Amino acid sequence: MTGHVRIGMLVGLIVSAMVLLARARHINPESSPQETLRVMPEAQGGLDEVLMHYVPELDDVLAPTYHDFLRSLDERTHVTFVVRRGDGRRLEAFLANDIARERVRVVEVDVPLGAWSKDRALVLRAVHDGRTGLLIPPRPRAGEGSRPADWDIVPALASAMPHELMAREIPMAFDAGDFAVTSGRVVIDVNLYARNRSRGMKTPSDLLERAQAVFGRDVVMLGTDVGDVPQHHMSMYMALLDDETALVGDPRAGRTLVGGDYAPGETSPETGLPLRADFSLTMIARFDRAAADLAAAGFRVVRIPTVPFDDKTYFAYTNGVYETRDGRRIARVPWFDVKALDDEARRVYESLGWSVIPIAARAIYPQHGTIGCLVNVLRRT
Repeated sequence: MTGHVRIGMLVGLIVSAMVLLARARHINPESSPQETLRVMPEAQGGLDEVLMHYVPELDDVLAPTYHDFLRSLDERTHVTFVVRRGDGRRLEAFLANDIARERVRVVEVDVPLGAWSKDRALVLRAVHDGRTGLLIPPRPRAGEGSRPADWDIVPALASAMPHELMAREIPMAFDAGDFAVTSGRVVIDVNLYARNRSRGMKTPSDLLERAQAVFGRDVVMLGTDVGDVPQHHMSMYMALLDDETALVGDPRAGRTLVGGDYAPGETSPETGLPLRADFSLTMIARFDRAAADLAAAGFRVVRIPTVPFDDKTYFAYTNGVYETRDGRRIARVPWFDVKALDDEARRVYESLGWSVIPIAARAIYPQHGTIGCLVNVLRRT
C-alpha cells in the first residue's frame, strides 16, 4: 500500500468520523438524552422571555390577539420579535403602547417568515453553556404536513443569537404543536406517526420508541390509528395543565351551547365556503378517544367546550399560554366572542384554580391556530 493511499484512507476515516460526530451532536452533543433533551414544560413557571414573529401583511388578523397578549404580560416578561429585514420600524408602529420598549428585542432575518412561532421548535431548558436549545425537525418532505418555507427561521434566529440560542435537529418530522409536555412526561398522538411514516417508522410503536429514545423519559401516545383523535396539533384539542390534569375539548358541550347547526360567519381560507360546526359522531368520537387514552395513562381528565369546524379549525380553549407566577396560575385563553362558550370556558379554568386572561382569537382562528400557536416560550422562571 503506497503512502498516498494510506494518507487517502486516513483522511477518509477522519472525514467519516467527523460526519458521524456531527450527526450525533444534533441530538446528543456532550451528555445523555436525559440530560440534554429535557423539553420545557408548557404550564409550569413564569414567562421570562417569549418569542413571537411579526408579519406586517397579517396585521388585520394578528392585531387583536397580539395586543391583548402583550398588554397582559407581567412587567418582568421580555419579548423577542423576529421580523424580516427592514420590517423593524413597522413593528415599532404596530406595538403602539402595548409593552415597554426596553422589554422588547427585535431580530431581523433574511428568510421567509410565517406567524406561527410555537410550531417551529421545541424549547429545551438551558444547556450546559447557558444557551437555550431549540429542537427542530429535518427539512420537511412532501406530505409531512409542515410549512417548508418556515424551516429556515430557527437556524437563522440561532445564527443571529449564537451566544443565547442553539438549534438542534432531531430525526423526526414535527411541529412543536404535535407535543404536550409536563415536567415528567411527553404526550404525542397518532398524527405525529402519520407525519413520520416516510422516515422509516412503519408502525406507531416505532415512533413511540424513537420518541422515548430522543427525550429520555416516559412518552404517552394517544390513538393507535390515524383518525382516532382530532387531526391537528394537540393543543387544538387538549392541554396538560400540570403533571396530573389534562384538559380535553368537549364537542357535546359545545353543541349544547351553540346548537347543532352553528355557523360562526367566517369562511374557510382554503375553500372560501362558510364555516359550519362539525358535531358528527366521528368528530365527537375523536375527542372522546383522546380523553379516554389520557385517563388510561393516569391523567385526571377535565372536559371543556369546543366547536370543531373541520380537521384544522376549532374554537379551541385549550390552545393557550400558561404560567405560574407569585403563587398564581395564569391561563391566557383564546376568546371567541360567543358569550355562552367563553363563560363556560372561564368557569372550567377557574374551577381548577386558574386565573383567566381572555385573549382575542376571533380574527385568527380561521387560520387554524390561536394564541398558543403564536407564542413560543424561550425561558421560564
